[in-house]
Amino acid sequence: MTTAIEHYPSTEKMWTSIFLAMPDHLHALLSFPCDVRIEAVLRDWKRYVAKQTGIVWQDGFFDHRLRSNKSREEKAAYIRLNPVRAGLASEPFQWNFVWPDCNAASARSG
Repeated sequence: MTTAIEHYPSTEKMWTSIFLAMPDHLHALLSFPCDVRIEAVLRDWKRYVAKQTGIVWQDGFFDHRLRSNKSREEKAAYIRLNPVRAGLASEPFQWNFVWPDCNAASARSG
């Protein structure tokens, strides 16, 4: 999955601010070029990952448009705290399944 996370930004199909894998779902803050359909990029990305890893994805996804930096920071903190809320880590920076490495000091303040 790491290859897919790194590949799409290199082709400028999407950019990843944070990508966090949980045992049964994913959270991500992603940006897309104005001229692409989010649905098409995510469909293709999920297909690529499925072929590489054997993951069987659920259909669709849930999106939320961020309209301010404050909203972005709130969502990033929510994503980083997901493993803590699930009892999988006692601090956000202890969770290893985050790309790019978002386990920095800002995660500790979330």
